[in-house]
Amino acid sequence: MKILEHQENGINYYTLVNNHHMSVTIMDWGATITAIRTHDKDGKFANIILGFDEGADYIDKQSFFGATVARVAGVIKNARWRQYDLTQNAGENHLNGGNMPQISFEPWFLERKLHTSDQVGLVMQYITLDGENGYPGTMTITANFVLDNDGKFTISYTGKSDQTTLFNPTNHTYFNLSGDAERLIDHQILKINADEYAALNKHDIPTGKLPWVTGSPFDFRDRTEIGPQIAQIKGGLRHGFVLNDTPYPQVELLDRVSGRKLTMRTNAPAVVVSSATNYRDDRYRLNGGKPMRSQLGLSLQAQKLPDAIHHKAFGSIIIEPNVPVTYQTAYRFTNIYDV
Repeated sequence: MKILEHQENGINYYTLVNNHHMSVTIMDWGATITAIRTHDKDGKFANIILGFDEGADYIDKQSFFGATVARVAGVIKNARWRQYDLTQNAGENHLNGGNMPQISFEPWFLERKLHTSDQVGLVMQYITLDGENGYPGTMTITANFVLDNDGKFTISYTGKSDQTTLFNPTNHTYFNLSGDAERLIDHQILKINADEYAALNKHDIPTGKLPWVTGSPFDFRDRTEIGPQIAQIKGGLRHGFVLNDTPYPQVELLDRVSGRKLTMRTNAPAVVVSSATNYRDDRYRLNGGKPMRSQLGLSLQAQKLPDAIHHKAFGSIIIEPNVPVTYQTAYRFTNIYDV
């Protein structure tokens, strides 16, 4: 187990490596995951997430690849909570914590490194001041990233504020288990242990309704190929799913060609799944020069459902003064062809 470090153009990178050569690279800007390297059925290691070729692109293009999103992930309709006017950065709405500043593209402080015989990790912090983006309270957000020898990578986000405020963080990594974005995600297999999903209006804002997935293209309760389902959903997947609380993984992603498999378990009550459908930009050079294409990656954002402050059934994202709240998500990476 080891932690490798390097600096490039003022950005600090930390690579967590376990004894089986799996690695996770995190940069201090945005507490952003820039690479996760796992092996395929032939033992070849490759990056299984989407990432820019140049570190500065994460900051300049602000596209959330691998970024920590806080204080509140997703949309807040009309950018208002109680008497507080939040930053309007998505039309009249508030998106991903606002942009004055945008926490996902600011430098985080490395508080300490973790290193034991079977785990390596980082603890990063960001302090967002009272009034930033309209939120009340000065909040300390702590991000823990831990990799173990069994291929489990755990992300924990803890928020603590000196005033009553909102907190609903997530990580915005796009996965592509083919490795280095060799193929679209269409033939990869997804399973989500969720009976309900959050319906959206024509502006992609939750309506508050939680339809059952039965008989719909949102039914991933059994292993299902992603492409045919996405083809039935206008604009593709960008929806939240209400997770069932089970002792086994709540989300599974599988690529039969490479054999790579990801399982996810979280204490958050939902996961927002995005297939990056219609997301194309030739200016973005990803994973060794590839342009961003529709359905090149799949994000699995563990959180409470977006716009929760307007829908009681979504759960509360209000946190009280000096009472820390932690969201934790564990991803385990394996290969189905390993014996």
